[in-house]
Amino acid sequence: MPDFTDLRFGVPALAAMLGAMVVITVTAGLISNERRRRREAANLTAIDFVRSTFASRLARGDPMDELLVQVVEALLETFKLDGAELWLYADGALSTVASSPHRPVAKLNVTPAEQSIAANARVSGSAWAKVWLPALVKDRPEAPLRIAPISVSGRLLGLIVIERKGRGEALAADADVTLEELAREVGAGLNKQQLDAALHASLDQLQQQADELQASRARIVAAADAERRRIERDLHDGAQQYLVAIAVKARLIQQLARTDPARGQALTQDLVHDVESALDELRTLAQGIYPPLLSSAGLAEALAAACRRTPISVELKAHGIGRYPPELEAAVYYCCLEALQNASKHAGDVTSATVRLWEEGDALCFEVDDNGAGFDIERKGSGAGLTNMSDRLGAVGGTLRIESAPGQGTNVHGAVPTGASTHPGHMPAEPQP
Repeated sequence: MPDFTDLRFGVPALAAMLGAMVVITVTAGLISNERRRRREAANLTAIDFVRSTFASRLARGDPMDELLVQVVEALLETFKLDGAELWLYADGALSTVASSPHRPVAKLNVTPAEQSIAANARVSGSAWAKVWLPALVKDRPEAPLRIAPISVSGRLLGLIVIERKGRGEALAADADVTLEELAREVGAGLNKQQLDAALHASLDQLQQQADELQASRARIVAAADAERRRIERDLHDGAQQYLVAIAVKARLIQQLARTDPARGQALTQDLVHDVESALDELRTLAQGIYPPLLSSAGLAEALAAACRRTPISVELKAHGIGRYPPELEAAVYYCCLEALQNASKHAGDVTSATVRLWEEGDALCFEVDDNGAGFDIERKGSGAGLTNMSDRLGAVGGTLRIESAPGQGTNVHGAVPTGASTHPGHMPAEPQP
């Protein structure tokens, strides 16, 4: 017969045991959920910092280096790390810009292949780094690391590197998702900063070009006014004086024709001489305003005549040069003339020069090369002559380059576009001798 007494006492014990097991299971679940909640809350701490604080302070213009330090500090606190670092990529190298605890600044050279591989990699560990970025783990080959590339559109911007020795085997599970999102958010901020910096640099460059253009126009207007005053002065002091003398002598001849014909005849010869002198004066003045040979025969012939008038020995090489718009021919002619005048005045008595004209693509190029004394461009700067040449060429979309050094002569190289496809900043190559 069964022992109901034992069964009676066994049922409460079993129930108590089952109850204890339920309590333990529920408690364990609550503890696990609490740990997961805390871990998720901790993970959100770092993400929220980058999403909110980092982005807003970056938009306000806070220094990037300070924000990056706070990023690594947030990582250190979030995952209870032994170390966190942030590296930025620039000019073929990765450099540490923030670390916690602080470490000396390090720099790693990165090949283009390594840069491309890192930019497209996912969050990885030491094994990956030993293959693709061995210098990164050279001093810590066995450290439990997680490395998150920071990239935008396949372009490497930097790395986030974290290390945790305690529970290092669980670091990937704890941190990879957060690191991936952090890298994405930080990358967006860094990319925006770089774009903003490039935009500001472009705006500064445009402003500088606008200022230079305004100054150039002011100089051109001032030069035109000065040239008009010179022409007026030359007419007054030169040709006008001859014309006044001619008018006076003509009236005197008219009076002497009745009273002293012989003296009138002699004055007639003087009158002819004065007319010829006035014509010479007008020709000289016209030559200074715009060379007739330049408009009638072209750039090569006008420069050949100018080279013959230059006090120093000049060789002209202008094979295959045709006709161009008048403003282009004038700009090149006067730039070459200015360069030859500078060489005649400053380069020395035994100086010789070579003037070259050639076409390349859609550009007309010229070069004036002398073997004179030369000068230090950095110390002397741009004088009036060099400024005039630059303004002339700039007005027709051309470029000018001056090369000189003491004792090594001077080379003036310029180019002007002759067609619509020529970019104003294009500088064709040197001609072959």
